[in-house]
Amino acid sequence: MEKDKQKIAIIGFGRFGKLLAEILSPYGDVFIVARKKINDSSFKQIEYKDLKDIDWVIPSVPISSLKKVLKEINPFLKRGSLVMDVCSVKVHPSDWMKEILSSDIEILASHPMFGPDSVKDGKIDNLDIVFCPLRIGKEKFSGVKSIFKGMGLNVVETTPEDHDQQNAISLALVHFIGRGLSGIDVNHQKITTVGFKRLLQLKDNVTNDSMELFRDMNNFNPFAKEIRRRYVESLQKIDSMLE
Repeated sequence: MEKDKQKIAIIGFGRFGKLLAEILSPYGDVFIVARKKINDSSFKQIEYKDLKDIDWVIPSVPISSLKKVLKEINPFLKRGSLVMDVCSVKVHPSDWMKEILSSDIEILASHPMFGPDSVKDGKIDNLDIVFCPLRIGKEKFSGVKSIFKGMGLNVVETTPEDHDQQNAISLALVHFIGRGLSGIDVNHQKITTVGFKRLLQLKDNVTNDSMELFRDMNNFNPFAKEIRRRYVESLQKIDSMLE
């Protein structure tokens, strides 16, 4: 991937799609595919048919929409181009990309472990991005990694299964706890502690994301339900012990 020549298309222009467009703009010409007209003159909006000229396609859509989007874009993709998902789960999206996309399309599963709320003043130094190489040449994969390393990100390579097992705890469970706090309307207290302030920050961070993302990261992660069950069971045991 040559920095001054590659064309990058981001499908979807929500909060995260916009963030991706901004951080990738120094590394190529960024185009946006979106159903509605975008209100950002920094990026040119294109259609599916224009993907024939694109080197790197990044669907930034809800997990529940990814399979449909992959089927829609597959006929228009340029031979040898790269498709990289950015879903917060990896097993199912990886399977979908391998099943749906033509064999002459390179595919890379990824999970940027950050979002608009964790990026301060446009800086993403020392945050993580996870890569699960599925069908991608060494040279192209090396080029992608160098781009994100150049942003100051830490690159983590693993399998889709290992990613989802770990993220069932480090992401889905965290959001589950945060949503639980929001459900009982926990707010700032005059008498407080450092731990409580961290809980409020957790609640605010997870509730800034959509309920659709919360559902998807749980429903499409094959390991999340068991972790939730164990956590709820633990709370019930603690509650019984107190009584």
